[in-house]
Parts: sequence; structure tokens; C-alpha cells
Amino acid sequence: MTQKQSRTSRKKPSAKNAKRPQFARQMLWLALKIGLVLLLTLFIYLIYLDSKITTLFSSHKWQFPAQVYARSLELIPGKSLTQKQLVSELELLQYRAVDKINGPGQYSQSGTKVTVFRRAFQFADGYDQEEVFTVSFAGQRVHNIYDHQLKKSVQKSRIEPQLVQHLVSSEQEDREMVTLADMPEHIKQALLTIEDRDFYQHHGVSVWSVVRAFWANLMAGRTVQGGSTLTQQLAKNMYLTADKTMIRKVNEALIALILDYRYSKDQILEAYLNEIFIGQFHSNAVHGFALGSKFYFGKPLDELLPEEYALLVAIVKGPSYYDPRRFGARAKDRRDLVLKMLHAEELLSDADYQRAVSKPLAVIPLGHHLKGRSPSYLDAVKRELKNLVTDPAVIAEGMKIFTYMDPQAQLAAEQVVKQRLSELDSQLEAAMVVTDYQAGSYKAIVGGKAVHFAGYNRALDARRQIGSIVKPVLYLQALSRPEQFSLATMLDDSPIHLKGSQGGWSPQNFDKKFRGQVTLIQALSESLNVPTVRLGLKLGLPALRDGFSKLGLERELKMQPSAFLGAVELTPAEVAQLYQVIANKGRYIKLASIESITKTDGTMLYQRRNIVQQRVTEEADYLLQYAMQQSTRSGTSKILANQFAGIRFAGKTGTSSDHKDSWFTGFEHELSVTVWLGRDDNKSIGLTGGSGALTLFSQYFRTVPPNSLFRAIPPDVTLGRFSVTTGRPVADDCDGSMLLPKVVSATLITECE
Repeated sequence: MTQKQSRTSRKKPSAKNAKRPQFARQMLWLALKIGLVLLLTLFIYLIYLDSKITTLFSSHKWQFPAQVYARSLELIPGKSLTQKQLVSELELLQYRAVDKINGPGQYSQSGTKVTVFRRAFQFADGYDQEEVFTVSFAGQRVHNIYDHQLKKSVQKSRIEPQLVQHLVSSEQEDREMVTLADMPEHIKQALLTIEDRDFYQHHGVSVWSVVRAFWANLMAGRTVQGGSTLTQQLAKNMYLTADKTMIRKVNEALIALILDYRYSKDQILEAYLNEIFIGQFHSNAVHGFALGSKFYFGKPLDELLPEEYALLVAIVKGPSYYDPRRFGARAKDRRDLVLKMLHAEELLSDADYQRAVSKPLAVIPLGHHLKGRSPSYLDAVKRELKNLVTDPAVIAEGMKIFTYMDPQAQLAAEQVVKQRLSELDSQLEAAMVVTDYQAGSYKAIVGGKAVHFAGYNRALDARRQIGSIVKPVLYLQALSRPEQFSLATMLDDSPIHLKGSQGGWSPQNFDKKFRGQVTLIQALSESLNVPTVRLGLKLGLPALRDGFSKLGLERELKMQPSAFLGAVELTPAEVAQLYQVIANKGRYIKLASIESITKTDGTMLYQRRNIVQQRVTEEADYLLQYAMQQSTRSGTSKILANQFAGIRFAGKTGTSSDHKDSWFTGFEHELSVTVWLGRDDNKSIGLTGGSGALTLFSQYFRTVPPNSLFRAIPPDVTLGRFSVTTGRPVADDCDGSMLLPKVVSATLITECE
């Protein structure tokens, strides 16, 4: 080949070779276009994510449950309260008994004195700082309260209320809010050390954290650290599912980057502290460190010991896997590892580390962070709440509901019902309602013998025949007419027959005996049926209906003459309302379970205002109470006089026809207690009011020391003489007379008989 030919051949490449650069350029251009499309898609996706995340985060409203609290225990010199009761209250609140007090949530005892370091608390009426005070006792009363900060005796102090229950939202998220400022610094440092020590340095995602976690896990031979930052964990909890896929991990990283760009580290950390999933309580997810502290240890974060907050930090890695209640050994190993790492970082001294690592897992039983295993009372709260707060938005933001529930009264009522029914009959059911009749409030409600389980609430819903419980309603109507009736008025206790469509009715006394002429006070205190029916016929059924209405019954009853002996059906709560007025000197206050409702920041949403109405004259009510006291001294309830020497009660037994229902309702100086016993199938129980319900009443007051009933005599009432034969008022020097209280302005004294 010539040189010319050689040059010619080099100038003419093959078609195949000529196409290669063109193909490469096309592929490069295609790749560039795909890359641009992907970048554009990513850009658009990031804009979408940014918009979604910032909108949700900035306006994020965590699902907060409505927190239901019991009453706060007020301490006032002279208050009826024993030292044992105060200590019991403190223990229910998870206060620790110590020799020397050095922090909130602690108490000590010395002789008849109890010193308390009370926790700070946002009460319904304002925020109270931590406070140290000493309560001294004299017998069954508070003698003195000494404030250590003021260095003087004070007239009032109080203990924060118990958290009874969380009314969890439909999303089943349960949490309590904690601000970063309120987060104890040592717990914050422990969390960052274990979960994300570079939190304040990285930008949401940390490659170094992944490398360090890999190396730590390799050296330990097991997983001891995770590579995800706190920001990534927050992204997963707030915006993503728990699916372990590559797409989710990419989204997690992108969201973490956006969060870190948009928000400060403190904002992200505070969100994490409230959002992180930390346990499960039945169907409710437990979120956040504040609730986690109470869920596992029953106390606030700032009272946790090193072994406790180390366990809380340890659980973050896997709340189910490291559940200390189910997998104690596994959880302890993880806790001890956390303690070791904190010690290595000099966040724990040698002594604190050695002490903490030697401690067992002292977690409280599941559910004991809430004291509200009293569904009957909570049922009343929920019913009342529906009428008080109707805005779903307000409910979703969280509320604090302050109730009148007295934890010790509730516990005593529950124990009495369980114990007494186990002694009587397995088929029996019961209901008990305890009220503070002067405040018009429910202190305790028991709706059945299964006191810790929600179900049929007999206290609120079981309408049963009330028997002789009705008699004070009728007799009060008579005594409200002092010109016609007095305690000495004679009533006829002789056979009577009332004609009717089914052969008529011949009422009988319980003992089947007739006594002739008896006084009104005798007829009531001995619960005589025949003179009661005669009194009812004289007054008329409209008078009985009016009596129910005056005493607070809010529905109409169908009545016939047998209603004079209690052939009407009421619930225990309705009976309690009737006797609230009777016990409260004739003053009506609608019974309630809720005292106030606030937002979580303390803003008042509802404050109960007691509307007091004088439904019955104080004079008539005093006379009725006098007769009811006679019943507890020598009448159908005289067992109380034997069991409580020197203590005055007023009360009334009730037994329905065929002994299907046993009732007792009575009161001392502050409390009224209504008890019902019966069977759900409405069969006879073979118990009277005295042999059944009254025994629960007396057992309750053996648990809760009673405060003897005292009633000042109204101005228009005085003691006067009445003829023992006619019942008419006579002069003081007349023979054959009896001494009873009377209404002065309505009494005409007659000559001696």
C-alpha cells in the first residue's frame, strides 16, 4: 500500500466507529435530562415536604388527654383529719417517707407531726410553688400548720390532687406536656449522651453517628447504639410509619434535614421529649418523657433517681423489647449499660453509679400511675363533662378536670362494698353514693361489687323501689305545715283497707301489730306503715309529688297510694339528691362531680357556681332531722347508737315489698351516705334495710371516722310540752306531757289535759 493510500484509509473511519461518540452524547444528554427531572422532582418533593412539615410542626397540636383529678386535700386547723389519713394521702401520691427532707415529693414523721415537701402544682385557681410545711395533730383533727418558708403558722395549706384518670382522645395517644425549660438537665444530658451526643452539632442527619454506632455495636458484639439522630427519630414518630423500608429511611432523612433547617435545636428537642413513644397501656400509646416517668415510676421527672431515669432513657431504644414489666432481665441489662456509659462520661459519680447499678427495677404495677380504677365515679364525670364542654377543638387541646372525688372516701366505699357482699351473698349487687351535702358534691360513687370494672352503673342507672326511704319526704311535707302538724301529732295505727281494682290493699306494719294512737315522731322513727299511709291520704298524692320535686327529683313519677310506702322507683343517686336537701337544712344544691375545668396552661374553662335554694323551711327540716336522729337512737337504725357511742347520726332504713331491695341513707355533720342492696334479677334477697344496707353504712364509718351531727336550733324553734294523749301543745307545768321541739310562731298552747 502506498503512503497516499495509507493516509486515505485513515481519514475514512468506519460507520460503526462514527456512531459511538454520537451515542455517548445521546446517553449523556439522556442521563442529564433524567438527572434534571430527578432533581426537579426532588426539588418539588422537597418543597412539598417542607410545606407539609412546617405546616404540621408549626401548628402541631399534640393529642392531649383530658386529665381528671381528684379533689385537693385542704389542710385547715380544726379540720377533721387524722395523721394516718394524711400519710395515706401522701403515699397515694407517691411521696417518699424519708428521715431528712431535701426535695419535693418527700415527707417525714415525728410524733404527732408530719412534715411535707409539697410539689409545685398548677391548681385550678393558680400556680403554687413548692412548699415545705409541718402539720401537727390533736386526736382526729388538724391542730396547727407551720410554713417553713414564712416561718410562722398559717391558716391554710393544701396537697396537690391525685391524677385519677386520662380521658384519651380517639387517636389513642396519651401524654403529658413538658417544656424544655422544665426538663431536668441531668436527664436531658443522659438522653443526648445515649441517643445523640452530637445533636447540637449536626444538621439533622449525622454520618459520624452512623459510623460511631457501627463501631460501638461491633466492639460490644451486640446493638448498643443506634445511628439515627434524635431529629430522625422525631421525623419517624411524627410523620412516618414504622415500616422498615428504604423509602421510609430516605424520607426520614429528608424530613430531618428540613426540620433542622427550619427550627432551632431546642424546638426540635422539646418536640422529641413530648412525641417519643415510650410504652403501651392497654390500647393507649404512652408518649413523652413526662408521662413515661409517671407510667413507670408514679412520680414526676424531677424526682427520678439515676437508676430510674437511666431506665427511662434505656427504654427509648425499644419500648416493647425493653418493657421492664415483661422483660425485666433484658431491661435491667440495658439500664445498666446506660448507667455505665453515663459513668464513663462522668455524668455519674463512682458512688452514684455503684448504688444505682445495684438497684432492682422498681417500676410500679401497670396502670398504677393512674389512681382512677373507679369507673363508676368516672362515669358520672364523663356524663357531666358532655354538658359542660361541647367544642371538639377545646377537648383535643387537652384539659384538666378537677373533680370532687375524695380518694380515701372512694377507696373506703369500694372496700366496704367488696367485703360486705362477699360475706352476704354472691348474687347480691350494691351501690353506694357518698356526698358532701353542704357543697352539693359527690365524694364517692360505687356502681356495683366489681368496683374496678366499667359496666352497669347501678348508682346512676338502677331504678329500684325505695321502700321506707320515701317516708321522710312525706313527713317533711306534713311538718312544713306547722299549724297542722308537729312531732307530737297523733296518727292512727289501726287496720285500714283501701279499695282498688284488684281487690284493694290493706297495708301492714313490719311486725304485723297495731298500736292505736302514735305520735308522728314515733311513726317515723319506728317506720310504721299504717299511720304513714293515713298521713299520706290526709296530705294527698300531689303533696308527695311536690315533696319529691322540692327535694330535687327532676322527673315525674306515676303514683298510687302504695307510693306512700315507697312503691316508686329511684336510683341511688336520685335518693342521694333528695337527702342532700334534707341533710342541708332544707337547702337544695344540685349534686355534681366536677368542680372546675381548665386548659393545660391554667386558663379557666368552667368554674362551678353553687346555686343554693331554700326549698324547705329550716324549721320543718330541723324537726324532721330530730325525728331521724331518734331513728338512729331508738328506732329502726338504733344499731348505730350501739356501734358509735357519742356520735350522732340521722338516717332512714328502707325495704321494698317482698324484700327485693334493701336501702339505708343517713348523714353525719358533713357527709351523707346512700346504700342500696339487691339483685339484678329482682328476686328477694331476704334482707331489710337494717340487716342489709345499714351494715354497709356503719362499716363505712368504721373506716372513715364520723363527725358527730350537730344542728343549732333555728330561731323560731324551741322545746315545748305536748300532751301524751292528744299530742296538742300544753303549758310547761302540765302533767302527762312530753318534751319535743316545736315551731313557736305556729303553736297555740292549750290548757292542761
